[in-house]
Amino acid sequence: MSSEAGQIYIFDLASNSLQTTYSSHAMAVRSLAWSEDSNLLLSASEDKRLILHDVRVSPSGKPGSGAVATFSGHSSWVLSTDISLDGRLAVSGSADKTMKVWDIGARAAVSTVQDNGEVWSVSWRPKPPAHGTAGAFVSGGEDGVVRWWRSAGAG
Repeated sequence: MSSEAGQIYIFDLASNSLQTTYSSHAMAVRSLAWSEDSNLLLSASEDKRLILHDVRVSPSGKPGSGAVATFSGHSSWVLSTDISLDGRLAVSGSADKTMKVWDIGARAAVSTVQDNGEVWSVSWRPKPPAHGTAGAFVSGGEDGVVRWWRSAGAG
């Protein structure tokens, strides 16, 4: 779960205990997305950044330390994010009226799409993509329209 102060809390549901707290953001965290294998956690914040956390090992060698990458490029709050099923790409939607597709390995935006209003939600299409493609994602926002998009590398 996340907080208005920018913290992220990871709980172990089996033991009902708080495992880790990240303080990676300077403002409210608006969205969290887990990789399919649950090793990576991507957070989107009002501080205009996305931060990728590897929950397996920290720089100190202990589980749950924090950020392994920061994705910058939005000019306003990042309101939503998701990670593709294959873990290669992420998508983000922002109050700056854009969506960005990010190459997680390269730590860079590979596509920016202008929308008509604030992008409140993005999500990768739940159907598994064709081999060698990242598939598609959907967006919804201020203009009240849901749109389907082909991701970068999807042809």
